[in-house]
Amino acid sequence: MLGFVYLLILLSVFNFRDADGAKVLGIFPVPGRSHYLSGSTLMKILAEKGHDVTIVSPFSEKTPPKNYHEVLLSGLAEDFKKKAPNMFDVNLNPFVGPVVFGFILRSMVESVFNHTAFKKLMESEQKFDVVIIEEFDLPAMKYVAQRFKAPLIMYNALDANEWVNQYQGNPDSPAYLPSTFLPYPSHMTFFQRLFNSLLYVHNYLVRNLLTLPLQNRLLHQFYPDAPHLNEFVYNTSIVLLNADPSVHEPMPKVPSLINVGGFHIKKPKPLPKDLQDVLDNAKNGVVYFSLGSNLQSTMMPLDKREILLKTFASLKETVIWKFEDEELPGKPDNVIIRKWLPQNDILAHKNVKLFITHGGIFSTMEAVYHGVPIMALPVMAEQELNSKRAEMNGYAKFIPFRKITEDKFVSYLNELLRNPKYKENAKKRSQIMTDKPTTPADSVNFWVEYVVRHKGAPHLRVAALELAWYQYLLIDVILFISVLLVVVIYAVKYSFNLIFKRKTSEKVKIN
Repeated sequence: MLGFVYLLILLSVFNFRDADGAKVLGIFPVPGRSHYLSGSTLMKILAEKGHDVTIVSPFSEKTPPKNYHEVLLSGLAEDFKKKAPNMFDVNLNPFVGPVVFGFILRSMVESVFNHTAFKKLMESEQKFDVVIIEEFDLPAMKYVAQRFKAPLIMYNALDANEWVNQYQGNPDSPAYLPSTFLPYPSHMTFFQRLFNSLLYVHNYLVRNLLTLPLQNRLLHQFYPDAPHLNEFVYNTSIVLLNADPSVHEPMPKVPSLINVGGFHIKKPKPLPKDLQDVLDNAKNGVVYFSLGSNLQSTMMPLDKREILLKTFASLKETVIWKFEDEELPGKPDNVIIRKWLPQNDILAHKNVKLFITHGGIFSTMEAVYHGVPIMALPVMAEQELNSKRAEMNGYAKFIPFRKITEDKFVSYLNELLRNPKYKENAKKRSQIMTDKPTTPADSVNFWVEYVVRHKGAPHLRVAALELAWYQYLLIDVILFISVLLVVVIYAVKYSFNLIFKRKTSEKVKIN
C-alpha cells in the first residue's frame, strides 16, 4: 500500500506526459531577418518548455538558450542581400509578382539544398519527433519530414492564404477573402471581386504549373529517390497561423489550422536609460517610427525622406526613428535616431501616441497588443493588405509608401494624433487580442505536443484532401446533372414531337 502511494506521489510531482522532451527540428530558410526572428521565437518557446530543438536558418543567436541547437546556413543571407533590389523601388504587378516569386523560391530552395550544413543534417542519423517548417510556398522543403519520418507542422507568418488553403483543404472563396497581395476589404465591390477572382485563378495556375514542377525537379536533382511532391505536399498535420481576430478578418478554418497570433509578444523589459529618459520627458508624447528589420530607412528615396523630415519638424511630439546610420542630414531637433530600438518595450510606454510602420504583421500585432494607433506606409507584399485591415478596424490610416505626399502625410498624422477615436479603437482591439483562455505561446507548445502525442494527428485531416480537383469542385456532379437535363429536355421534346405528329396524322385521316 505504501509503495502504491509513493508511486502516485512520484507521478504527481513529475507529471509525465508522452510529449515531454520531444526532439523538434525547425526549418526556417527564408533569408529575411523578420522571418528568422519569428521562427527563432517559436523554437525558443519550445526549448523553454523543455523540448530539445534544432533550428536550420541563415541566422544565429548570440546567446542561445538551453536545449537550443543551430544548423547555420552561413552565407545565404549575405548572398540574398547582394542580389536583392532596393525594396523601395520594387512595384510588381500582382499578376507578374507570383511568377517572379516562383523562380526566386526555386533559387532559395536550391541554395538550401546545396548548403554543406544542410547536406550534413540530411545525411545524419538523427531522430526527430516532429518537424516544423515555415510555410513560404516552399513545398520541396517538406521532404525533410519525409526524410526523418516525422510528423510535419507548418508555420505561416500570416493568416491562412491561398497556398495554405490549398494544401490543407480549407474553404477558400475569392468572393470575400482577398488575395494576400491585394489591399481589398472583405466586402468587395463587383470589380474588386472580379479582379480578386482572376488573381486567385492566376495564382493557382502559377503554383501548380510553375512553382510545384520547378521545385519537384529540383528535389529530384538533389534526392533522386524522393517521391513526387504530390505524394507528400498535402501531408501536413497542422499549420500554426500568425493570425488573430483582433487583426484579421473572420474566415472558415478546418481543425488543422491553428491561430497563434501574437506568440512573439513578450512582457516589456526595462528600457535603456537614455531611451527611458526620452520617453518619460516627452511632455507632448512620442511618435515611434520604424520600417522593420528587412526595410532600411537609409535606403528610402531622398524625396520621400525629405517629406518625412519636413512633416516631423512640424510636430510638437518627439519622434523616435529607427535609422540605420549615425547621421541623418536635415534632422529636426525633435527627432531622435537609433540604429536599433527595442520596439515592443517602446510601444508599451504610456507616452507613445502613434506608431509609423511599414505595415508588417508583427509590427501591426505589437501595436494592437499595446493599444497604439498606426500610421502605415506599406512598401511590399502583404503589407498593404495588413494596413487596409487596420484602417477598416478604425485604429489606423495608410498611404502606400510610393504614393506619399506632404499634404496627405501631414493630414493623416494630425488626424491620428488629435482625434481620440483612433486610440479608443486601438484599445478595443487590444482587449480583443488579450481576451484569451491561454497565451499564444502556450498554444504553440500545446499543439506541437498534441501532434507528437497523437502521432501526427491524422484525425484532423479533412476528406477534401483525398478528392481529385474535379470532385472537390463538383465538376463531375455538375456535368452529370447537365447531361441529365439535356437528355430530359430532348426526351420531352421528342415526346411532344411524337404526340404532335400523331395528332396531325389523325386529322389527315379524318379529312
